[in-house]
Amino acid sequence: MNKLSTLIIAITGLLGFQWVNAQSQVCNQYEIQLNKEVQAKNYEAAYPILNQALNECPNEKVNFYNFGETILLAKINSAANETDKKKFAGELVSLINKRIQYFPEGKVSFWEGEKITYQLNHGLVSKKEAYQQYQKLFGQSEEAQKISASAATNYFVAVIELLNAEEIDYNAAMEGYFQAKKVADGNIEMRSVEYGTLAEKLDSIQKENPKKDLTPAEKQTMSNAQAAKDLFVQLSEGMESALSEIAKCEYIAPMFEQDFEKNKDNIDWLAGSYQALASKDCYDHPIMDRLEKQYVAVWQKNNPSQPIAKAGGTSSSSTIGSEYGNGVKQYNAGNYSGAIASFTKALNEVSGTTRGDVAYYMALAYQKTGSNANAVTWANRAASYKPGWGAPYQLIAGAFAASANSCGNSEFQKRAAYWVAADYANKACAVDSRSCSWGRSAAKSYEGNAPTVEQAFQAGKKSGDAVTVSCLGGATTRVR
Repeated sequence: MNKLSTLIIAITGLLGFQWVNAQSQVCNQYEIQLNKEVQAKNYEAAYPILNQALNECPNEKVNFYNFGETILLAKINSAANETDKKKFAGELVSLINKRIQYFPEGKVSFWEGEKITYQLNHGLVSKKEAYQQYQKLFGQSEEAQKISASAATNYFVAVIELLNAEEIDYNAAMEGYFQAKKVADGNIEMRSVEYGTLAEKLDSIQKENPKKDLTPAEKQTMSNAQAAKDLFVQLSEGMESALSEIAKCEYIAPMFEQDFEKNKDNIDWLAGSYQALASKDCYDHPIMDRLEKQYVAVWQKNNPSQPIAKAGGTSSSSTIGSEYGNGVKQYNAGNYSGAIASFTKALNEVSGTTRGDVAYYMALAYQKTGSNANAVTWANRAASYKPGWGAPYQLIAGAFAASANSCGNSEFQKRAAYWVAADYANKACAVDSRSCSWGRSAAKSYEGNAPTVEQAFQAGKKSGDAVTVSCLGGATTRVR
């Protein structure tokens, strides 16, 4: 290569670098300007800057899309007429499409859900069209877990309104309900684990030193997880309330029976149907056994040299071919010893937080047999398998309160068990907002039965002193 060619390449490279650097500076300047105008809520001034930024730097800054959503929503809200509203709504949809193209970041399903919601809310699609788009999106299994609570809520509302208008039938409505329910339940569990793990950590470090705390990042994670969980809990409770009379086993089971023949070779349908029915505690219905046997047959046909796979993984619902369903059936029938035997086997078949569900059922079964010590042991295991779940702590609180008369020889020792019960009632609320209504009421009731100041004084104890309660495996509490 001669010197002239080398010089040309060097100059070209230098010019290219300078152009890229100049372009980057332009994009940085757009970001600074947009931030300034959005912070000042000066959306009219921000709007033309946004358009320039998206035209010249669409793949440079994710903040363009964050700012853009805020700006365009403001433009929609302040639009003078419906034509302008739809114009800006269309631009918002285009903005989301660009975001998905340039900054997917593993959140494609989330933004697809937001896009459908915006189209629906601003009249760009009909309710039926939005329903069809939601239906397709929510059918994407694990990806659906990344959809927002607002999108899930809008989907469910569309389902109910279309059912009431007789634009979809009962079966289609129930399919939509189960899709939305799966997303809600999955997010409640995911957020509960995030929150509960940190809540347990906080409880542990404050037992050593009450002045210790989580890091600011951990506290923010807890706050975000709690807020997200609360939204999905509200959705779940709303769905159950709206469909309390029509989403019973006696009505939904025939739907799966009707569709069985045409789907009997579809292993995903078999697993999903089983899980949907399990979520409504339909273990006693014959279709459950039929689905289970067919699932096993299809799996063995497709995987002749492999063991049966679980259809449910770490979800909160049951698994096909497990002893979990058998245990629930026996528990519901009052055969608690048989249930315990099945749940013991089930623990070897399930993984993740599903082990918490099994352990909790085990605790309930032991409680029914009058063995509160075993019930407490298994409730503690359930809490460790499934952080962020208040139910096990509710059970433990009740067990200590019920066993108070067996928790010592003196009146002070016996009554101290109520402090332990109150501790666990408060802990149920601390890790799980769903338990707070019960927890606060129960803790107040338990404290009312705890030792008086005089009884503590007579026992040689003062406020803040540690007290050991010996029953049900033992526990430590403090005088107050």
